[in-house]
Amino acid sequence: MPPKFRSPSSQALSKRRQYLRAKRKYQFYKTAWRAIAMVVFVAGTVWIAMSPVWLIKGGEQLEVSGNQIFSDDNIQALVPVPYPQSLLKVQPDELSRHLENYGPIESAVVSRRLVPPRLHVRVDERIPVAVVIPDTTHPLKAIPTEPIPFKEPGLIDAQGVWLPRNSYRELGASLSLPPLTVRGMQPGSEEAWQTIYQQVSQSPVKITAIDWTRATNLVLQSELGSVHLGPYGRGFEAQLTALDQLRSLDDKVNPEKVAFIDLQDPDNPVIEILQATTTGDL
Repeated sequence: MPPKFRSPSSQALSKRRQYLRAKRKYQFYKTAWRAIAMVVFVAGTVWIAMSPVWLIKGGEQLEVSGNQIFSDDNIQALVPVPYPQSLLKVQPDELSRHLENYGPIESAVVSRRLVPPRLHVRVDERIPVAVVIPDTTHPLKAIPTEPIPFKEPGLIDAQGVWLPRNSYRELGASLSLPPLTVRGMQPGSEEAWQTIYQQVSQSPVKITAIDWTRATNLVLQSELGSVHLGPYGRGFEAQLTALDQLRSLDDKVNPEKVAFIDLQDPDNPVIEILQATTTGDL
């Protein structure tokens, strides 16, 4: 026989209605408490934002790190924060991008510090490693309104990034010029420059100038005299090694009589002498 279904008793229905009322009341209080908590949170945030405790009142609350060329005061002056300013209203990413718009600053990261309230500014500067002198055989036809890279005197870092000579001074830094000079470097040669500078800076023979005005002959000014290398290429490292091996040249030849050292073939260096057509072959 099929089972018989009984209708719920009045007592069961009463308990069911009580349960539903309690559940609705619970949901009501839960929603109300959430709303109250949100209001308190918003009010607390507004209070914190407006509280004098969380105000950035001046540059002394900007903590700077990573700077080598620029002083802390230099960097603090570049951060566009209108004082006094609520710490929570400051937009660190915007400030970072603003600092990176300055050529001498390679990268910047601005972050908040709550205790004590301050901003931390981490910068990586472009360190100039050489003075760049343009090729004067191809002068500009008109005075430019904006600096033109490699077409006027400037500075470059180890990556070959060109900057105007006064770009550091304009931002308040006192900068000594690098001891290395590069003449005739052209746009597009930054990748080659990275290798050249790395190897020149590691050379035991001191090199003070690089003449890059002719693609057919890279010329170095070294403590041993002028060095002709021919076209820059893969043999550059071997040429510098050969130059290092010539440091005993003073014992064999009067340096004042040397016109230049020819290292186009590093295995057969040639010393050009300043007398008629005499050539010394090592």
